[in-house]
Order: sequence, then C-alpha cells, then structure tokens
Amino acid sequence: MMSSVESYFHAIDSITAVGEFSEKSIGEALLKIEQLKFEDVPAEHRCGVLRRRAEFLYLLSNYATDKEKRVEMLEQAYQQALQGHVMDGTDFECAKVLCSTCGRLAEESSLKKKLDYGFKFKTYLDEALAVNNGDFELTHMRGRFCYTVASLSFVERMAAKVVGQIPDVSYKDALKDLLKAEELEEDVAENQLFIGKTYLALNDFVNAKKWLMKTVSNISDVPVEQEYYDEANALLQDKRLKSIKL
Repeated sequence: MMSSVESYFHAIDSITAVGEFSEKSIGEALLKIEQLKFEDVPAEHRCGVLRRRAEFLYLLSNYATDKEKRVEMLEQAYQQALQGHVMDGTDFECAKVLCSTCGRLAEESSLKKKLDYGFKFKTYLDEALAVNNGDFELTHMRGRFCYTVASLSFVERMAAKVVGQIPDVSYKDALKDLLKAEELEEDVAENQLFIGKTYLALNDFVNAKKWLMKTVSNISDVPVEQEYYDEANALLQDKRLKSIKL
C-alpha cells in the first residue's frame, strides 16, 4: 500500500503523464509539489520532492523564450537536483535530472560558467552511466557532450585547460552515442539535430542532410524544440547540402 506522500507523488505525476506534457500541466505539477511542506515530508521521500521540483523547472524552462529567464529556471532546477543528489546519490532519476540541468547550463551560460558546468556535468554523467548505460537521455547527453568538446575553438580549449583536463573525444565518439540513442528512442528532434550536425562536422553531407531533414519534420510548439527546427533549417541552407538530392 502506498504511503500518503507516495499517493501525493502519484497524483502529481499523473498531471504530467507521458504524452500529455504542456506548459499548463507542468506548471500545475510544479505548484502542487511546491505546496508540500518540506520539513513535514518523511526523510525517505525528500529526494523525490527535490527531484520533481528540479524536473518540472527544467521542463518549464523549455517554454521560456527569454534566454535569461531560461537560464534562471535551469539554475534553480540544478540547485534542487544537486541537493537531492547529495541527499541520495542512489536515486537514478534525480541523477538524470542533475545531468540534464547541468548539461543545459553548460550550453546556455557564458564561457566561464560554461566550462565550470561542463566539467561538473561530465562527473555527474559518468556516475549516472555507471548505474545504467542503456538509458536514452544519458546516451544522448554523452554524445552531445562529445560533439561539444570536439567542436571547441582554440580559445575555448585554452580556457578549459585552466579549469581541468579536457576529455579526449572526437566527432566519431559523438556519432556512436547519438546513433545508439536513436536506436533506444526514435524520432527525437534534439537527437536527430545533433546526428545531423555531427555528420556535417565529419563532412558526410549526404547523411547530414538526411538527419537534418528528419529534424525539420518534427514540428513543435515548445520554444526550445522550435529552436532545434530553426537551427536544422538554417544548416540546410548550406550550399554543400542544398546541392545534394536525396
């Protein structure tokens, strides 16, 4: 039999059931979880509260069109997930949200914070993958991380070396993980975009166009997902791709 807190979690989670995500439903779920008095929650469920706060904030950030607002929400999500991870390092779902928030902050922040979050992200990602190396989100994030590191400019690499040791990864490493992620869960625009970008970096223009075309076919009204569509569409204007007929 479920405890009252577990029943409460079940009711909250049902608001954002798979396939029913919306800005409204996520906002409602966040409001309900924030109404819990944390000090009254049994110790064994506190990580669950923090994880859900972090997850809902992360999901809501996808609807923020203002970058500063998005980063602010991601930072709040990161702090909640980190607190939950420190509280219970065995909670895999919390570890995943920590990776997601930290990884996005590494992409969205200025250079100094980008590097700091990037090194933290690699640590969290390795810990989570040690628990489950067959998870779509983690596999995608590792491929995306490899792509980002392989794409660093000379200036960025010099700055990163001041912070820590840069992993020795390549575009081929990125592609391996991104294609594996596609096998684990098909038709995710975010993953398709990075597959296309990786093929483009490898000068495989036929496959680059193929995957970017798949990305633009995934229309969404979620602002951050619309950005994937816009980026893929812009890349398809490259004359090297426009000349290719599929």
